[in-house]
Parts: sequence; C-alpha cells; structure tokens
Amino acid sequence: MPALSAAGLLKPLANLGDAPSRPRLLAAMRRMYLLGLGALTLPGILIGLPLGLLGLPTPGLPALLGLSVAALVCAALSLTLAHRKARAALPGTPEGRDLAIQAAIQAASAPAAPLLMALASLNTPLTLLALLALALLALAAGWFSLRLWAGRVGVQSVMQPERPNAGQSSLAVQNSSDARSSQP
Repeated sequence: MPALSAAGLLKPLANLGDAPSRPRLLAAMRRMYLLGLGALTLPGILIGLPLGLLGLPTPGLPALLGLSVAALVCAALSLTLAHRKARAALPGTPEGRDLAIQAAIQAASAPAAPLLMALASLNTPLTLLALLALALLALAAGWFSLRLWAGRVGVQSVMQPERPNAGQSSLAVQNSSDARSSQP
C-alpha cells in the first residue's frame, strides 16, 4: 500500500494542465473537497470531542434551536459563496480551473460547520442527530455542486466523430442500392 504523502494527495492537481477535461477536473475537485473537509474536521474532533464528552449541562430548547439555525446559516452561506466563486470561472482557462478548485475547497466548509457544532454537542442526542443530518445534507449538496462546476469550467475530454443515426444510415444504404440498380 503506498504511503500517504503530500505529492500523492495532490497528484490530480499536478496533472491538470491549463484546460483540464471535465472528468479530470471533477476528480481533482472532489479530492480537494475531501482534503478541505478533513483539514477542517480534524481540529474540530480534537477540540469538540472532549468538550462534548465533558458532560456540560444540557442547554435549553431555545439554545439548541439557535445552534441548529446557526449551523444551517453557516452551511448555506458557505455553499453560496463557493457557488459565486465557481460561477465567475471562465471555461477552458487556467484561471477558471483555479477558481473551480478554490470553490471546491471553500465548499468543504459547508458540512464542516454543522459537523463541528455536532461534535461539541455530544451530550444532547437530539441536537447531535439534527446537526449530523444537516452536515450530511450539506456534504451531499457540495458533492453534487462539484459536478456542475466541473461541467461548466472543464473542457470536453474527447471530441466524438459525428456518426449518422440509425435513420440516416439506413437511408444511405437505400440510396446506394438505388444508385447501383439504376446503373446499366
């Protein structure tokens, strides 16, 4: 099994080139999305987990509702800002590629905010479940946004030669047989 290294984790970025194809750009964006999420989550686990396990007094319902609303606002704001960044990217340009990668990294904070809040509220199961569900929804929204952004910014990978459809090919066969039968 290959060892984890910075070069191995960032390899999809090194091979993108100036105008990457959509599949290669999407793979690099997904890798950066997950790396960004991990970079934000690791300190949260190290700080939030002990705080949640300390068994601090359970906050009241208004505080729990406020925490859930704050997590929702943070996730929505993060995805909105990432979408604006990706929307400004020009297709097929190095600047567009860079903005798409930056948007993927920025979108990683959408599921990270509710996840960090969930880790800090381990002693309240209802809040924990609500925040984890919100984190999963934000993760899915960010993940599917990456495909949209890569499709907008990346170039088509291979130009397919035009092939006649079934109706055109049968018409061509019929015309060639008519032409042969009319010759003496």
